[in-house]
Amino acid sequence: MKRPKEPAVFATLSSNVDNTAYSQQPPELSRFKKERIIVLLGECLLKSGCPGHRAEEALQHSARILGLNNASFSLLPETVLVTFMTDNRQQQQSLMIKSPQSLDMGKIGQVQRIMNQCLLAADDDDELDQCIESLLSVSNSPPTWGFFGTVFAFFVSSFTACAMLFDGSWIDCTLSGALGLVVGVLFVLAGYRPIYGRVFEISACVFVSALAQALHSYCCFTSVAVSGVLILLPGYAMTMAVMELSARRVTTGTIRLIYAVFYAFLLAYGFQIGSRAYASIAEALGVTNTDENPHADDLCGQNPISPWFYIPLLPLLSISIGMSYGSSIRQWYAQMGGAIIAFCLCYFMNKVVPDPPIVESTAAFAVGLYSHFVLKLTGEPPLISVAVGITLLVPGSIGVKGAYALLHQEDTNQTLFPIKMLTVALGLAAGLFASAMIVYPAGKKRTLLISL
Repeated sequence: MKRPKEPAVFATLSSNVDNTAYSQQPPELSRFKKERIIVLLGECLLKSGCPGHRAEEALQHSARILGLNNASFSLLPETVLVTFMTDNRQQQQSLMIKSPQSLDMGKIGQVQRIMNQCLLAADDDDELDQCIESLLSVSNSPPTWGFFGTVFAFFVSSFTACAMLFDGSWIDCTLSGALGLVVGVLFVLAGYRPIYGRVFEISACVFVSALAQALHSYCCFTSVAVSGVLILLPGYAMTMAVMELSARRVTTGTIRLIYAVFYAFLLAYGFQIGSRAYASIAEALGVTNTDENPHADDLCGQNPISPWFYIPLLPLLSISIGMSYGSSIRQWYAQMGGAIIAFCLCYFMNKVVPDPPIVESTAAFAVGLYSHFVLKLTGEPPLISVAVGITLLVPGSIGVKGAYALLHQEDTNQTLFPIKMLTVALGLAAGLFASAMIVYPAGKKRTLLISL
């Protein structure tokens, strides 16, 4: 995963009292520790990729329990604005916390466990010190999975997704897994070389598209190319954007929504450049085995693997997606249950219900209920159990396929692909919010709850 940079914290302080005397008073020292906990919590939530509306709710909830009733928060992508004010309103402190976002479910689970322990003993100074040390450790720790874990996750997710989500054959799955392996290496390289990170998505899609187009006589271009960049598809980002808009977080939700649509165009542009580059090179070399329509998928849907193979492949798909999200080993079991519920409901309901939004909303509702059940049993944040299941429900390929067809001017009806992405995400958001309302109609009183 991308190695996060150290967060930058900027503070402006306006006060009528001396800062040295302020910090030496025991009650004020305890308040300083609580404020430090809130700042570190904001850093950790940014670094681990917590949804913006849930991060703001977590900060407000923690500040209220810690006795910082006059604290206020405002979130922007990669930025948290925090304002502390004393009870007599004579002193105000404003902080701006900046940190590049990544996705690390393992750290989200650690943060929730640390904060729940801290909030249950909010008046214990020793517990506050331990909480600060633990949050610092999480903030400064490396990503949950290193180079080999990330590359393995890309390879397995591309291989299994090609079979289960795109009806690929064994040849398609093998080629897709090999392409996913290369994309995983490029992904790690982009994390260590920010200059390359600016063109990572386009370069990865160019490589995948060109190679898949070169082998289109032996495989399905769409299945191989799209599943090869499965982890990069913007479906999860689109769902998060709709969730934030539904939670009345207009600024962050709008930014994420526009970025998700743009990101779909970005990947489709890379596919377009790769396909045209191969066509130009093949024409220059006099290659004669190209079809009249180089984008035809004549082999798609032919010789798909038996559905019985889905039984061993589904756990592998769940684990690989979880690893790409930074999930720890102890979180795999909860995510696997969510993935099984989501996939099985969609697989069987699609045979009797012809309306995809109804099927996906029902599956999202079931996954949401399951995630809160896991919270009761294991204490894992609902976000952990929901993430993989929602990823299987979100057809992020809708945006990439639609933009790709639009750029090639193959189907003018594909101009509506952002509406299709938004419709699917709205159905998932409705199902998740409904499940949370049923389980916790009044919210959590003392402990922290991090969900989607």
